[in-house]
Amino acid sequence: MGGGRSRRRRRKSKGNDDGDARCRPHPGFVRGLCFRCGAKEEDAEGGAPRIGPFPPERGLLFLGGVKDGGTEGSATGAAVGKIQEGPAVPASATTSIPRPSDLETLLRARKLTLILDLDHTLLNSTGINDFSPTEKRNGFMSNSRDDPRMGLFRLDPYGVPVLTKLRPFARGFLEQASAMFEMYVYTLGDQDYARAVGKLLDPDGVYFGARIVSSAESTRRDMKNLDAIPGAEAVAVVILDDSIHVWPQHEENLILIDRYHYFASSCRQYGYDVNSLAELRRDEREHDGSLAVMLGVLKRVHQGFFDSVLDGHCSDVREVLRAVRREVLRGCTVAFSRVIPVQDFAGDHPMWKLAEQLGAVCAADADATVTHVVALDPGTEKARWARNNKKFLVNPNWMKAASFRWYRPNEQEFPVTRGG
Repeated sequence: MGGGRSRRRRRKSKGNDDGDARCRPHPGFVRGLCFRCGAKEEDAEGGAPRIGPFPPERGLLFLGGVKDGGTEGSATGAAVGKIQEGPAVPASATTSIPRPSDLETLLRARKLTLILDLDHTLLNSTGINDFSPTEKRNGFMSNSRDDPRMGLFRLDPYGVPVLTKLRPFARGFLEQASAMFEMYVYTLGDQDYARAVGKLLDPDGVYFGARIVSSAESTRRDMKNLDAIPGAEAVAVVILDDSIHVWPQHEENLILIDRYHYFASSCRQYGYDVNSLAELRRDEREHDGSLAVMLGVLKRVHQGFFDSVLDGHCSDVREVLRAVRREVLRGCTVAFSRVIPVQDFAGDHPMWKLAEQLGAVCAADADATVTHVVALDPGTEKARWARNNKKFLVNPNWMKAASFRWYRPNEQEFPVTRGG
């Protein structure tokens, strides 16, 4: 009987014996923990690849071609609250946001951390009195009420009524992403607004629940940082946001999504002289809209991360993101015509960098290796060369579409027209 107690004590003191028995040899380690069973590397007896050291933070400039400006929150700006001034304050001292699961728990569940923006990513809000004349003719009025079938909801979280439109597939996206990620919402909007729209997206609290960071909890002014989520590990964090500029220290973790402009006030806020989706009586499609595309990207990143750990090659999600992005235009060789000013060094231009980040090879001159000429004017020498040699001739929006869609777009949809 005493021997039994002794054996039980020994098992307890070892801590990872059960994991070792289930998982020997260990397939690989992330931050000293077995990817499969969570055993500590120092307790293991060889047979597993060591992964690391981890690369330092690097500033990856990924320019998706969107126009930045305005403020996050509702289109009227009312949803944007005051952000703390001065130096960063540790989030643990200012907020009761639930801590992420530790890395061991996430790995055992085959999950990563996903941080989601709200406005223009998952939804679009407008002041109830900010509808355009065309939107009013289409039935949007100051007394508009909820229309769940259309994904429209009236909110009054801080005394200023707004109408919020959920992006198509928003809830389906959250449901499927929750199987791969522990999710947080992070917005620079007001806390009451963030909680109100969070309740719309996750009424039962099963996707992100109380894991909402607003301006009240954010540790930096006018920007976002992982230090607002105590315990978040950059090597296992993916960010989905419509703005690169609010994540200056974590660009490598970012997947950039095109902005959702359902209301005219949102278009005006960002300086777009185009009709809103509400004015056009149109919307994104659920099965192939932006969130459906992003879900596919997230699935590839998730699989790539855990496959790379098994292969012993990589255990940093930032490396996986770079690898997945480089597949978008792999096999393409791109030459530019009147896209890069002659006085600029071509290799420093955002379009050149974007092409390389998407896996294309950039060429200064048009030669037999070139597959695509990106041009603004169909009459340039390179544009004529492309037509005469049966090469693809596309406008710069082809590159931007590739950066948002994460696959090579149909070249026929991006013709080069005079004056275009």
